[in-house]
Amino acid sequence: MQILAQPAHFRKLPGPIVLAAGFFDGVHEGHRQVLASAMERAREVGGQAWVMTFDRHPMAVLAPSKCPPLLSTLEERLYRLERCGVDGVLLLPFTKRLAMQEPAAFVRGLCGRPAGREAAKLVEIRCGANWRFGRLASGTPESLAQYGRHYGFRVVVVPYADYHGVEISSTRIRIAVREGRLDDAAAMLGRPFSVRERVVRGRGVGRSLGFATANLRPQADVLPPNGVYAVRVLVEGVSYAGVANLGVRPTFADSVPDRVVLETHLIGYSGDLYDDWIEVCFVGRLRDEHAFASPDALRQQIACDIRQSERLFETHT
Repeated sequence: MQILAQPAHFRKLPGPIVLAAGFFDGVHEGHRQVLASAMERAREVGGQAWVMTFDRHPMAVLAPSKCPPLLSTLEERLYRLERCGVDGVLLLPFTKRLAMQEPAAFVRGLCGRPAGREAAKLVEIRCGANWRFGRLASGTPESLAQYGRHYGFRVVVVPYADYHGVEISSTRIRIAVREGRLDDAAAMLGRPFSVRERVVRGRGVGRSLGFATANLRPQADVLPPNGVYAVRVLVEGVSYAGVANLGVRPTFADSVPDRVVLETHLIGYSGDLYDDWIEVCFVGRLRDEHAFASPDALRQQIACDIRQSERLFETHT
């Protein structure tokens, strides 16, 4: 997947191009409807499907105190977009200068000169009904369609996806994840909520207890409540059942981390994952995180957690 940051470079791409516009935090089911429709249209016209998005949430620049917590880091968002199969991403750096652009200037920067001269061969933009652009978010899909008549592209508003009769949104998913409603979050995401990070060095405590763990320090703003979970772990395309503790390791009060750690035991895996990328998918909550009287008591509980996780996966296969 190609990634560009400058509209000038985007304008030089060969057409026809169908563009999906949005922020796409979490790349949930609603987002994927926009992306899938853009890719389908691109195939119909023999062109490319691209995404236009920002490198950060606009509120992170305009009003940082009001910026919502995000479901995914930029790296995770790009990974999800690539998995969807788009050809490229126009990743615009969101700055105060960009925020001050009038809608007409924003479109001119995207398209260059009017159609027939040096336009980007952009034939269509697809977005949700609530997508906004330009100064004070004054640009709407309707005004974008008016600009399109001048620049040679059309605008298609993709109907929203719903869950239980209400529009799926990143906000709804954030709330569901933080409240531990993993089934609701998975239904709206179209996949289990997950953390994808590079494995870091731990203290070796899990190995000393007989249950080696792969340790992650999640960077996402949104996480489920601390606790122990049955998880599915993806390692280089291979899936493993597992048990993960999300929290601060209260049994070992002498080494409480400054932020939560995700320690995952992969059932049946014996390799070294240090510095590898893995994805930990939250399947079900097993129990709260709490301190144990001794390492041996913790060892016995982990063995119980593994058996409970195995039973859970048996009922799902």
